[in-house]
Amino acid sequence: MLFKKFSVVLLISILVSGCSTTQESTTIAITNVTTIDPSSYIGFESDRTVIIEDNRITKVGSAKSMPVPSEAKVIDGTGKYLMPGLWDAHVHFTYEPEMSNSMFDLFLVNGITSVRDTGGELELVIPFKRASETNPKTAPRVMVAGPLLDGVPTVYDGVSRIKLGEGAANPEQGIRLVDKYVNGGVDFIKSYEMLTPETFKAVLSRAKEQGKLVTGHVPLSMDVIEASNLGLNSMEHMRNLEMAISRDKDSLLAVRQNMLKNTEGLLGLQLRSAIHSAQRIHAVQTQDELRRDLVLEALKMNGTWQIPTLSIITPRAFQPFSNQEWRDNYKYLPQSVEERWTDGSLETLKNIPTSQDSIYPMWALHMVSEINKAEIPLMAGTDTPIFFLTPGFSLHNELALLVQAGLSPIEAIKAATITPAQYFDMGLELGLVKEGYLADLVLLGANPMEDIGNTTTIEAVVKDGNVFTSKELAEILEKLDQGK
Repeated sequence: MLFKKFSVVLLISILVSGCSTTQESTTIAITNVTTIDPSSYIGFESDRTVIIEDNRITKVGSAKSMPVPSEAKVIDGTGKYLMPGLWDAHVHFTYEPEMSNSMFDLFLVNGITSVRDTGGELELVIPFKRASETNPKTAPRVMVAGPLLDGVPTVYDGVSRIKLGEGAANPEQGIRLVDKYVNGGVDFIKSYEMLTPETFKAVLSRAKEQGKLVTGHVPLSMDVIEASNLGLNSMEHMRNLEMAISRDKDSLLAVRQNMLKNTEGLLGLQLRSAIHSAQRIHAVQTQDELRRDLVLEALKMNGTWQIPTLSIITPRAFQPFSNQEWRDNYKYLPQSVEERWTDGSLETLKNIPTSQDSIYPMWALHMVSEINKAEIPLMAGTDTPIFFLTPGFSLHNELALLVQAGLSPIEAIKAATITPAQYFDMGLELGLVKEGYLADLVLLGANPMEDIGNTTTIEAVVKDGNVFTSKELAEILEKLDQGK
């Protein structure tokens, strides 16, 4: 079936709906609070006072000795925890067009003050970036990649799946697409699985000339080390990593390259699925520790960061949507989406997971642990709104999965705060509770370092110096629920 184009009217409505609560900038003092520091080993400092003026943190010091400005609006942080605003580093605004105009609100109420859109048609995702720039105090920061820069056949072609990508059949076409995206205003480039090695190399080279990072899926025609050596800045979903660390890597790659000749004329989605279905489980079951160490060493040396998106890898095995509380969050989505997701969740639950279903998810959890041990930077991303992942709420699930995989709570928080900021060269002004930094903050009612689930105990969100109280956040959710 052909997927509907995203409504231009809907895009325009985002500029006037978004997050409904606004406040004038003022001096704010958050007193007697414990600050969370994801850059330090200890991870926190107790009894602090944080002063915010306009959109910057101007002072952080001892609550006992720091004077509070007389004009400040005081927020008592006694018994509370203040952490940097969260990132969801892998989202798709246009994957579910009906719900796109509610995503800003859903991110904000969950403490997500920045997002990284990793694939969508250029003319459809750029308005989200512009809306975030126009409304920095009420909308999350938005970094966009534009369309998936894929090969031919293209996976997200608008026929077998919603159109998220464009195909380049040769290096010249790949270079033209990079230029098109950069001229269109993207923040980074996302390469995809059907690219040939020659086109992939040309895309990375041109992006570097244009000063843009490249993330993506390692092309099916290539090995992970080869792609990393060419300068791939980050990888999504650890896609094709399992192939690279199999003792049968060479034979698997040869088979893939033969399948990619596509003598049967399959669509891009069909061809990609056929390759993964034929090889993934075998690759996981033939892992080689020496090859793993060589691959991880290359990723670290080359600075190829990882966005594992465990939330999209694990649901068939873990079935989080079996939890009524998970499905209750669907009520904040448009009525048609709520009904479709509820029906889809219940239908999926009829398929009882088998031991085979858990092989790849359990491998993914183990690999995240190994990646973390290898000191390769990790970023927290979800792939929302794919596979019943409600925007905002699913990021907290991702943090819990990172901890389940072996990260400490402070390491998981780091993956959703300072690390994504550093990825975009913003680490000197975003991602810490520190003097001079942008005031994107989340006030929690319980300690997230004792239990990562406490990132959901949100009592206030500060976006660009603008405070949203728990009451105002609840009103945003109520409006989403009642406004169908």
